[in-house]
Amino acid sequence: MSQYRGSRAGRRASVLVVMALSISIAGAACTRSDGEVETGAPSTTAAGGTATTAAGGGGDLGPGDFGSLKEVCGPGDAKGATDQGVTDDSIEVGTISDAGFVGRPGLNQEMFDAAKVFSEWCNAAGGINGREIKVDELDAKLTEYKQRITEGCQKDFFLVGGGGVFDNTGQDERLKCLLPEVPAYQVTPEARGAELAVAPLPSALDEVPVGVYQYLGKKFPDATDHVGFLTGNVPATVVTDKQNQEGVKSLGWKVAYQAQYNSLGESSWTPFAQAFKSKKLKGVVYTGEPENAAKLLQAIDDIGYKLDFFVVGANHLDQNFIDVGGSAIHDVYMASAVVPPFEQDQNPATKQYHDLFAKYAPKGKVDALLGVNSFSAFLLFATAAKECGSDVTRKCVYDNLAKVKEWDGGGLHAVTDPSSGKASRCLIVVEGTPDGFEVPKDYELTDGLFRCDDSSVVGLKGDYGKGAKLSDVGKSLDDLD
Repeated sequence: MSQYRGSRAGRRASVLVVMALSISIAGAACTRSDGEVETGAPSTTAAGGTATTAAGGGGDLGPGDFGSLKEVCGPGDAKGATDQGVTDDSIEVGTISDAGFVGRPGLNQEMFDAAKVFSEWCNAAGGINGREIKVDELDAKLTEYKQRITEGCQKDFFLVGGGGVFDNTGQDERLKCLLPEVPAYQVTPEARGAELAVAPLPSALDEVPVGVYQYLGKKFPDATDHVGFLTGNVPATVVTDKQNQEGVKSLGWKVAYQAQYNSLGESSWTPFAQAFKSKKLKGVVYTGEPENAAKLLQAIDDIGYKLDFFVVGANHLDQNFIDVGGSAIHDVYMASAVVPPFEQDQNPATKQYHDLFAKYAPKGKVDALLGVNSFSAFLLFATAAKECGSDVTRKCVYDNLAKVKEWDGGGLHAVTDPSSGKASRCLIVVEGTPDGFEVPKDYELTDGLFRCDDSSVVGLKGDYGKGAKLSDVGKSLDDLD
């Protein structure tokens, strides 16, 4: 039993601002080269052979150390205009977000905030071998992703730490201009499976995490034959919903109901609540964004119906979800590979992340999941770029990224394998309550803050789309030379 267990009642986490039309999905990466680069993350092996990393950080940290990662940034004598966006003094990278979307002002602003915090912290430590990081904020405003990619193609060395809801619209353009990416998250199949991209928290198209369902199946065995699925009516969430359905069926569950809702919101959620009651559902798996989920839960409470569980994505680790739902937020469960903010006192890397926000962006959105994803992406990029020394080129950095087989952002999240594009086999289940978020007391942890098990991810047989390929635009990795 882990030392991190114990009472968590009343501990609140403000994580991940709502996504207007989709959930937050860490992207997958394809086409990898052999070998491995050192990440600086100490690792152990959990039961079942799963590689895991101890919570990083602690002790005496140098100015360029983060968590368990040593000298990510620091001084040096690197020089030369070695590639687009690289000069004697700086490396310019682009970060995409949808913060300017008029329908939800500030949408995923946390990625811009994390980029600012990382760059200022890294530059204060000396930059990457002496070159400062410059961040080009690319505001896609939800519907202008393709335009921002086109702009990034003209000036940026890499895309780092960002993402957009409609990321399928710019993949061909990104590949045509050979602009590599280290995304905070990816949504659509075209982006999740795209080449020339390496994600710190990958999510493959041919597998799905089922750890939260395994936990709930043991906790509520009589509910698994009476489960419904509800998702927003946009392609990306529909794909995720179908993947989740296949995942639970592999565990022997039965899908008793499935429907789609207007992703921009419903005038009334009561018809869905009544449908759950009519079908005698005992559990619901919801794919979408927090505010809609909170209103749906209120509607379920209003008709006096009781579910055993209501499963949501990790993007619901969001204080707005609690604020909107109030007393209706109960029996809500989600799984995350990222250490939740309410565990920062138990995890030095998470605490350091919050401390850096307090120093460099005190008004920034620190308690937001995509911000952590973004910061991890910057750490991964910087680690790979540092290995190139003075000769920082897209090919060198990408080749280094493609060799990273173990990555945990210095302890910010569970260990992942960016080189394979596969999801982490380690996760933490979080329960939503009217008072905030907590880890269920009966959820057994195996490695620090996580439960690691190879069986927590299952392979998929369905066709869930494919990623954008270099060959589709007449390019190949050889063109990076």
